[in-house]
Amino acid sequence: MMADRIRLKIVTPAGTALDRMTNYVNLPTPEGSVGILADHAPMLCALGKGRLKYRFEGGESFLSVSGGVAGVGNNELTVLAEEVRNEE
Repeated sequence: MMADRIRLKIVTPAGTALDRMTNYVNLPTPEGSVGILADHAPMLCALGKGRLKYRFEGGESFLSVSGGVAGVGNNELTVLAEEVRNEE
């Protein structure tokens, strides 16, 4: 169902690294991890160094991220990361 999903967009200085619909995202922050679901309240936070996990219909995936910011609003999570690497 579309209402249960949130769009995850990850952008680096090199361009868009990921743009897909997800069911859940777990972000690393300097204070610990933050879970994001559909209809999350608007939020802006620093992005820490660590593992970003996202779930989608049919599976889950992991990325290594380091530094940047993340913002949530209107069922869209935008991550501006200094560096992103696939863990798969």
